[in-house]
Amino acid sequence: MEDHGRYRSLRLKGLSVLGLLLLFVMAGFFQDPAHAKWEGRNFSDVKAFFKGTDQEVEVYHQAGHETGPTVLIFAGIHGDESAGYLTADRYVGLKVLRGSLIIVPRLNLYAILTGKRAGLSGGDMNRKFHLAEEEKDPDVKVVSLAKSLMDRADIILNLHQGHGFYSPVWVNKIRNPVRWGQSNIIDVRVFSLPDGRRLELECFAREVVRNINAEIKDKDFHFQVNNTNTFSQKSLHKEQKGSLTYYALAGKHKMAFGIDATHNCSLPAAVGFLTKAVNEMVRRAGVVLESSPSASLSVIQKELKRNEEFSGLKVKINHLVNHIPPKSEILLSSGDRFQILSVEARHSRGWYPAMPSFHVLNGTGRVFSIRENDRLVLQKDGKRVAVFPIRVSEPAPQKSEMEFFESL
Repeated sequence: MEDHGRYRSLRLKGLSVLGLLLLFVMAGFFQDPAHAKWEGRNFSDVKAFFKGTDQEVEVYHQAGHETGPTVLIFAGIHGDESAGYLTADRYVGLKVLRGSLIIVPRLNLYAILTGKRAGLSGGDMNRKFHLAEEEKDPDVKVVSLAKSLMDRADIILNLHQGHGFYSPVWVNKIRNPVRWGQSNIIDVRVFSLPDGRRLELECFAREVVRNINAEIKDKDFHFQVNNTNTFSQKSLHKEQKGSLTYYALAGKHKMAFGIDATHNCSLPAAVGFLTKAVNEMVRRAGVVLESSPSASLSVIQKELKRNEEFSGLKVKINHLVNHIPPKSEILLSSGDRFQILSVEARHSRGWYPAMPSFHVLNGTGRVFSIRENDRLVLQKDGKRVAVFPIRVSEPAPQKSEMEFFESL
């Protein structure tokens, strides 16, 4: 009787273990494939949209082994605000431990490569988020991509660099309510969702500002919370109804913030201010990084200088791949098929070889047939770094069959 009871006990334990194993298998079977792709391990991915055009957009996704919130970082919507995209670029490749980052450093590439505020259409891309997809505007396809990425995020940041300093009261011409620099921008204090939940934007923004100001010694460069009250008829900034952050909040019901550093400081200093703000936003959101980018001025200065160093171009002339060292001429014969494959540099992002005579700003991957002397202008985020003269010679005349045999 004792042996029989022991056998039944062991049998029940075996069935329990088998049941648990089946539960684990079924759980894995029904797991969302997109989520299962990186669940339990660090995941990193990059996708290029509109590749090989002057509106190319690269989207980077980095996820940690532990699930958590997703922060989406946009930058470069205005091409003359370089601190924004240079800051966003610093978060690409970081190891995420919890949650995930989606980073779009150069949303408006055409504007960056021309160094202007406006995009390909000549208008401000940050005033086009109210437009429908069927609008005949070349910027709309980029705006539609940005909208689709918002669905994957919990918190959305849009990095800028504005002139002067925001102040809730008028101080002088560069420090007043219509300036944008050194501000954390929200569209409304609290946004109520249809299900009754409330997005406490002002509370979130004020905590971030308080923490980053504690690290900024010069009070002239302290951040302020800039509530544009975009929903109000009395708003000073009704144009914000076409902005990225307003659409993210009103259209997608996401926590969305603009972060604006000032132009009234050096570029490394502006990158440092934005880095402090993004680090705190990411931390406050609940995303955990193995290490965050340094906000040290000396570190950023060295980094920006190092990022403009390159060792040459990788090109294809007809079917032959060549390395073109810096300060070299590119030698071609008339009619050669010339393709720029890549820029060889330790920091590979932000390099765009331009072919001005073809009206091409982003020449990577394109094939050119060059029949006369020309030049290739190498840019790093719109800044000219090098010029490669292209020397074209006439192809050697082909001998006839008779001339060939007579020469033997």
